[in-house]
Amino acid sequence: MTNTERAGRRAKRTAVPDDVRSRTALRRVDYQDAFIVHTGAAGRGSAEDWIRGVFESAPAPLRSSLRLGWRVVGARLGPFPSRAHVVGWRIGENTADGIRLDVDWRIGLRANLVLRTRPSSVTLATFVEHGGRASRIVWSALLPVHVRTLRYLLTRAARVHDSGRPRRPRL
Repeated sequence: MTNTERAGRRAKRTAVPDDVRSRTALRRVDYQDAFIVHTGAAGRGSAEDWIRGVFESAPAPLRSSLRLGWRVVGARLGPFPSRAHVVGWRIGENTADGIRLDVDWRIGLRANLVLRTRPSSVTLATFVEHGGRASRIVWSALLPVHVRTLRYLLTRAARVHDSGRPRRPRL
């Protein structure tokens, strides 16, 4: 792959595929989004490798800001680093081609991140269930940052993956 091809590889918003939506653990989905990045033949790797690459290979200041921001608005995060968590989100389901991360928030919000790998692409989706007015208000404030951040992180993970550099810290 050329540098030009690598530079042009960006995550794009897409409709949530049915096989990705079917992996959510929420009773009700009040919000959903998905981003896809085309990886070419180099897109190999387990879903866990990819989700850890998305979050754990992010620049340390961004990773710290995400965890701090999530905690400030009430996310009940687990330990980091951890084999059972990814940046504090609990691993709920994990197969070779799909992984689901779960987190509950004190404000009544429940969220899943679902990543699905395919031979030439990776899709990362967010699912949110609101437990009340507070969660709707907080989520509406977080949404623009969420969209920009996930698009950036997935794009960055694909570029790091293509470069062959390590994608995540060792546990």
